[in-house]
Amino acid sequence: MKIIRIIVADSNNDYLESFASFVRTSTDHSTYMFTYFSDAQLLQSYIDNGESIDIVLISPDLYTAEMKLPDDVLIVLLEDDALSMRTDSVLTVYRYQRLGQLITTVMGYYYEHNETAGRQFVRSKHASVISVFSPMGGVGKTTVAVNLCKQLALNGERVFYLNLETIPSGSLFFSSEEDNPSLQIFYYAKQETGQLLSKIEALKKYDPYSMVDYFDIAIQAAEMLELKEMEIKRLINGIVDTGVYDYIIIDLDSSLHERSKVALLESDQVFWINTNDHQSMLKTKAILAEEEQLFGKENVLKDKLSIILNKYNGTSLLDLGETEITIDGYLPFVDDWLSIQSGAEILRNDLFNQEMQQIVYHLLLKMKEGVQVREI
Repeated sequence: MKIIRIIVADSNNDYLESFASFVRTSTDHSTYMFTYFSDAQLLQSYIDNGESIDIVLISPDLYTAEMKLPDDVLIVLLEDDALSMRTDSVLTVYRYQRLGQLITTVMGYYYEHNETAGRQFVRSKHASVISVFSPMGGVGKTTVAVNLCKQLALNGERVFYLNLETIPSGSLFFSSEEDNPSLQIFYYAKQETGQLLSKIEALKKYDPYSMVDYFDIAIQAAEMLELKEMEIKRLINGIVDTGVYDYIIIDLDSSLHERSKVALLESDQVFWINTNDHQSMLKTKAILAEEEQLFGKENVLKDKLSIILNKYNGTSLLDLGETEITIDGYLPFVDDWLSIQSGAEILRNDLFNQEMQQIVYHLLLKMKEGVQVREI
C-alpha cells in the first residue's frame, strides 16, 4: 500500500503537539507519514530539498502562493473558521473539528485530486492486487507466487492467480478438468465492448488442490509481447471488478518490459523476490535508485515493497549496511526440489508452507495500517 506523505505546518506548537498525539494513538485504512513544521523557513528548505510530498496541510500564516511545490502535491489550508471566506481556489479544512474527521476530509480531497490514488483506494475495498517480481531469473518467483496463492486460500481468502510471464509456467502447478484454454481473454482485454467481466467468468478455471482460480494460458509469447498498457490495466481491474476475489496474485517476468511496469504500478503491494547473493541485491538497489526515471515518480515502488529472501539456508551472505533495504521475510532452500517431478510437490512441502504462512500472516492478514511520524 502506498505511503501517503503529509506535511502539517502550523505556527501553533500546541496544535501540532495535539495533532501528533492523535496520530500516534490512531490507525486508519491508509498508511501515512506525517512530518511537522512550525517554522516557514525550515518548511521551505524541506521542499527545496526535493523530499517526496503528497499533501501539505498548512495554516494560512505559513502559506504563500510562491511555495515551489510539484503540481501533484495537494495544498489544504487549516482555517480557524468553519466557513472559509477565501476567494481563491485553495482548499480549506476547519482546524478545530475532530482530528479523525479532519483527516478523512483531507483524504477525500486527495483522492479527488489524484485520480490514480483514488482508483486504487476504491479498488482496495474489494480486492488487494499483489505482484510477485524479481529483477533476477531463477530465484523461484513463480514458486513463491503459487505457494502464496495456496496459503491465502487455506486461510479462507478468495484468490485469483494471473500469470503475465512471456513464457507462462503456471500450468506446472494448476490444472482443471476443462479442456478449453483461456487465451481468448487477451482478445477481450483489447476490446471496449463491456464483455470483459462476463468473459473472465467464462474463461477462468478452478484448481481444486490449491483452491485458486486462474487462466489456462498456453505458451503464446507473441501474444503476450503484444499486450499494451491499457489492456493490462483493463484485465487487472476487470478481475477486481468481478467482486469475487480478496487477492489477485500477478506472476511477472524478471524484466521491466511494459507488462511488468504496468502491473507493478497497478499493484497495491509488491512481493520482491531475491536470493541470498550479491547480484540479486545489486540489481534491486539499481532499480530502486532509478525509480523516478523508470516509473515517473519516486517511492512509487518503495512504498509498497516487501522483499522476500528465497532459498535461504540460515546464513546471510548480504551486508545491507546503511541501505534502505530491509528483508521482510525468509523462505527456505528445499533440497528435494532439485529433482522435482511435479508442481504438486512444490505446493505440499511442509517447511516451505510453514514459512510462507508466516509471511502471509505478518505481511497480509495481520497487517494493520500504521502511522509513521517525523517531527522537524
